[in-house]
Parts: sequence; structure tokens; C-alpha cells
Amino acid sequence: MGRITLHDVAEAAGVSDSTVSRALRGLNKVNPKTRIKIEEIAKQYHFVLSRSASSLASGKTMKVTMLFTEALNTWFNSSSLQGTYEVLSEHGYDLIPHIAQSATSLNNYFESLIGNQNSDALMVVSLSLTERQRDILGRTSMPVIGFDSRGIEGFDATVRIDEEDAMAAAVRLLNSLGHRNIGFVSMPNVSGLLFSSQLRGEAFRKAARSQGYSENAIEHFNPGSRDEFRSMDDAASSVVASILSSPVHPSAICVETDDFAVALISSLRRFDIRVPQDISIIGFDDYSLAPLAGLTTFHQNPVEMGRIAAQQILSLLGGEQLAQPHVKMHASLVLRDTTVAFLDK
Repeated sequence: MGRITLHDVAEAAGVSDSTVSRALRGLNKVNPKTRIKIEEIAKQYHFVLSRSASSLASGKTMKVTMLFTEALNTWFNSSSLQGTYEVLSEHGYDLIPHIAQSATSLNNYFESLIGNQNSDALMVVSLSLTERQRDILGRTSMPVIGFDSRGIEGFDATVRIDEEDAMAAAVRLLNSLGHRNIGFVSMPNVSGLLFSSQLRGEAFRKAARSQGYSENAIEHFNPGSRDEFRSMDDAASSVVASILSSPVHPSAICVETDDFAVALISSLRRFDIRVPQDISIIGFDDYSLAPLAGLTTFHQNPVEMGRIAAQQILSLLGGEQLAQPHVKMHASLVLRDTTVAFLDK
């Protein structure tokens, strides 16, 4: 016998194709004795209802798209994928990553959703949505989750870090260590894209002002666009030059991400600036190399964030109303070797 089809099972059971489909998908309105008969014949024929056939009948794709703007092998993106996949795969969903590495490709992706919804849900990672993008998503029937999003607008649910709480803790630490002139260092940005981590600079300044620092004692070092540099090391060297020429002369700085903090430490040492004796450094993420670098940083758990976001998706796809649709998670301060008390030279 050749390849067994659903129709073969239906003929052997003496029922319609649709009855076999309903029985093997576990749906109601199938006589229990008929269901048992169909299942026994399917087992005898080694027939398994394909996911595509099941999806076609149910109207579901059994796919969830996860939208990124950076490579999947970065610490944060790979960790968020891991947590999301753990939960969704147990419920039969395929997780489809999509990468849009520029504002143009991101806009093109959203435009492609018009009349072409090929997923049951969408998770947008580390971005805020434009008005046009929110309008497009509002016309679709799929739930949209903001993962590490800048805000809640345009999303049915979100999981994100409390950036203001974390930056307030960073300033409190530096203040308690006696640092009177402080700064914040941003990552080189991607033109046209707004990332959640970019909120940290303003949150840092706001926290410093609320804790008694004057504007003349705070400086925000922003290297600008990534396109202006050949590498992250070049960008870090540019920031070091700005720090050395700054009238604020910060004795401590907080950096938007760990990976840029590590690059910055390397550049500072090339200029014979000692960390932490001459300048204290705080990072953000607690990524895999942070303990090896002895970096004081904020720990966040994107694996757990992914699990929570995946549960939100499953609940929304099941028609449930979320008791807490917008979840803010705490980032804990981890003290290591790159922060010390200020010594007036």
C-alpha cells in the first residue's frame, strides 16, 4: 500500500473525511464509539494527522513570530528565544524568528502583514511601535506582545524591565560611594529604530536630579549612529575621548549594556585610565562575560521573561483575559570589581 491518507482512514472506518479530522483533533461532536474506531484504524495504518491539515481545519497556523532587529546569537536575543520556545513548543507551536535590521526592513515587514497574516501571534522584541505599525496591527486578529518594550502602547500584553527603578538604584550606589560627578554612556544607535535600552539614559538623569545632583554634575555621553564606526571598539574609543575632554570629569559612569561597558573598560585602560581606581563602571544585563570581567551590573533574566511572554500568548490565544497584561520585572544590582568609593585626588 502506498502513502496512507486521511481519506483511506475514513473509508476503512465508514465515515466522512471531516469526521476523521474532528476525531483525530480531539474535537467534540464525534460519537465516542466512532472516535475509538477511527483512532484504532489510524493506529493500525500508522496514520498521523499532519500539522498542516490540522491547521487548515482549525484556522490556526500553530506558528508564533518573534520579531528582532539584531542577530539571534546575541546574549539577550538567544536567551529570550530559549525561554519562549520552552513554553510554546510544549503546546505544539512553532516559533518563527524574523530579523529586520533597519527601519526600512522593519516597515516593510509590517506592511506585509496587511492581508497576509501567517502567524497566530506576534512578539516584538525591544522596540516601540510607530503609529503606522500600531494601525496595521490593529487590523489583524492576532495577539501582539511587547517583549522588553519601551512602553505598552499598541501591545495586548508586555513583559519589560523597570528601567527607572534600576537607574535609581545605580545612582544611589554611586552617591553612597561618594561620587559627585557622574555620567551615562549610551550604545551607538541604529538609525530610525527606538530600543527599550535607550530609555536608561533619561531615567539615569532623572534619578540623579531627584537624588540631589545638579545638571553640571551629570553628563550623557552618546556616540551617535553605529554607521559612523567600523567597530564597537572604535565607538568605545570615541566615548573615552569625550570623557577625557568633559568639563564634568565624571568619576563614575553607568553604561547602557554590558557588552559596550566591557569595550569601554578596554579602551579606558589603553589610555592608562584605571578601572575602578580612576573611574567606576556599572553595566546592564549581567550577560555571560560580565562575571569574567568583574563588572558591576544589573542582572536581568530574558529566559524567564520569554517564558512569561509565551504564557501570555497562550492565554490570549485561548480567549482568556489577562489579570496582569503588562508585567514589569525587577533588575537586581550585582556588585563586583568595577565600582569603588571615590578617592579625591
